[in-house]
Amino acid sequence: TAGPPASAATSAAASAGSAAGCRRTTLAAASLVAAGGVAAARQGRPSRRRARRGSVVTAAATAEKLEVLTVPASWEALREQFLSTDVGQSFLKKDQDRDAGLLPNNDAKVRYFGESREKPRVMLYRDMAAWCPYCQKVWLLLEEKGIDYEISKVPMRSYGDKPDSFMKKVPRGLLPAIEIDGKLMLDSLDIMFAIESKFPDAGRPMFPPPGAQRDLARRLLELERSVFGAWCGYLFRPEMPFVGSNTNDFERSLKEMDAELSMNKESRWFLPYQHPTIVDMQYVSHMERTVASALFYKGYDIRKKFPNIDAWLAAFEELPYYMASKSDFYTHCMDIPPQYGPPFPSDDSDVKNLRLDLTPKIGRFPVAWDKDAEPLTKAQKNMTDLQRGAEAAWALMRNYEAIVKFTSRPAGQGVGDWGRGNPYRSELADPYAKPGTELVPGLSALLMLVAASLTGQYGKTNRKTLAEATRKVVAETGLAQVVKAADCLEYLCMRVGVPRDMSMPAAKVLRATLNEVSDCLRYNARG
Repeated sequence: TAGPPASAATSAAASAGSAAGCRRTTLAAASLVAAGGVAAARQGRPSRRRARRGSVVTAAATAEKLEVLTVPASWEALREQFLSTDVGQSFLKKDQDRDAGLLPNNDAKVRYFGESREKPRVMLYRDMAAWCPYCQKVWLLLEEKGIDYEISKVPMRSYGDKPDSFMKKVPRGLLPAIEIDGKLMLDSLDIMFAIESKFPDAGRPMFPPPGAQRDLARRLLELERSVFGAWCGYLFRPEMPFVGSNTNDFERSLKEMDAELSMNKESRWFLPYQHPTIVDMQYVSHMERTVASALFYKGYDIRKKFPNIDAWLAAFEELPYYMASKSDFYTHCMDIPPQYGPPFPSDDSDVKNLRLDLTPKIGRFPVAWDKDAEPLTKAQKNMTDLQRGAEAAWALMRNYEAIVKFTSRPAGQGVGDWGRGNPYRSELADPYAKPGTELVPGLSALLMLVAASLTGQYGKTNRKTLAEATRKVVAETGLAQVVKAADCLEYLCMRVGVPRDMSMPAAKVLRATLNEVSDCLRYNARG
């Protein structure tokens, strides 16, 4: 979730193609693994054409009949098996399209919207993990306008030191920064207006021409600053009833925003266009964080209280490029304090329980989506946990070596050193921590078990089968430091970031599974 500048889950992905020498296995072979163990996986090599007919759903139907959960022979075997399915191939295709600049994604290095593959005129410098609200505004505008651009990612100060090459270009280290035709610009709102000026489109204006609509747009931009200021007072200052109520000011500003949205009868945006504009981009990045933090720290549900704000956010959630940039509540509420300062959380017992429910530590499977305070989008509601798990499994598979080393940090050196004593450095960030190499083999097998269970291809996953499989991994790998291994899995769990590593539903399924395996390890340690 929130924390490190760039976790192993988003380091350079492993090669998109199948590993040399890997065997092709079908879903039928996967059932053999579950029934007969690792050796059985080495049986049978059906044709490539037949292998591609399977799907994770089909695998699940087979797996449900099995009462065991097994670990594949290797990460390569797991990857090969996953890629023998339609779902696996769909994730591989997304990675290939991302690398070709065809999809919005945190890991994209370039974006193309037309036929030309010439070097883009625009270079966007943004944060590593897609957590900077000011970077998000510019990112969204470039996507909405369909302007080709390159991306260079730089850590925010809270998560690591900025490279010298960037500091020479931007001495104060501010993000976002943008170069258009080689000219450097700073400040997100100024950048957005510069983009609109350099790449005008009369048919899809991002800001109205002179007249009544422009006057409205300017007034709305002023209101956005008022809403932001009220949020800061609400979250970062204690209540002082005799001076004035932060809560009343916050709620008053939200009512005004909601009323402005209700005035537009022609679309769900602030202005009467069928597309979001600079006004919407200016609001949405901070409103996304406002919604998350108000609920997490204060128990205040903005989307339930303000229907027009809710509908406006739902309109954004229908845009693929927005969802590629959208974080989850936990990630936001961990990355907000080092950027803005410590909040003043509510001491109400119900709010404390809500806050606990929204942290990864509490997650276990199956995830109770109907009771989760963090709403799913319409598209996410139509997904199954198997589909959510497949995304998480693929994130582990495609970069497992770096992820295993990252996970082993609590057994190494330097965890906690970066943020210790400095509230403006994230306590979850460990940019210079060293892995614990002795635990790497055992952790690799445990994470391979997690990934295999999430695919649904290696048997039935429940607490009993997962506990049995975990005990087998501990025995076969000779893992002696069982409690430390549990600490390592929990370390990873608390640092799965959205959207840096995966989507919110996939992150919650992965966190829950990591917790279950950690529970098994601690239970084993007690004998």
